[in-house]
Amino acid sequence: MNIPKVYSEYPELLLLAGKLSRGEELSEVDRAWLRELAKASGWDVDDVGDELRNLWADPSSRVDKYWELFNKYYEEARRHYDNNDYSQAAEKLWGAITALIKLHAALKGMPIAEWSHGDLYNYVYKNVEKENREIFSNLLETGEPLHRYFCELALEPETFRTLWDDTINRLETTKNVMLFLMARRGYSLS
Repeated sequence: MNIPKVYSEYPELLLLAGKLSRGEELSEVDRAWLRELAKASGWDVDDVGDELRNLWADPSSRVDKYWELFNKYYEEARRHYDNNDYSQAAEKLWGAITALIKLHAALKGMPIAEWSHGDLYNYVYKNVEKENREIFSNLLETGEPLHRYFCELALEPETFRTLWDDTINRLETTKNVMLFLMARRGYSLS
């Protein structure tokens, strides 16, 4: 088995994934790792735990889960944005973006165990079909400053809103590509 870079660099995560898949009790250090991964991914701790618990699952079996996660985080991002909670809006939007990329990978039967920006870009440039690569790349490029905003809170509200609108437009385009790809592969979109 080819172990992803994140697990060779941080073997604690592989041990954590094993504990989660066996239903073992987690230590405070394990819970701290989950919180750090949640912060990096834009996902909730429970969803990160589920992802690690299913590390050994066939990626194709996770298509519906990633579609569900995409919709969950996209809706949460919009709700936070409407309430002027830009930090959380940015974080949840990044969660939607990562779920959408993981969904693409799952449709191809390829695992993406990492959430880092570099790994997401590498996936897009190496694995997204040529006709859709720019759409996914543009989504990452506009979404990345928003994710940094969550960590740094360095954007003025007007700048944030402009970046938000650009990212939402690109996210909608990417979502439509995914809907087409899912329908073409026979997935029910209920």
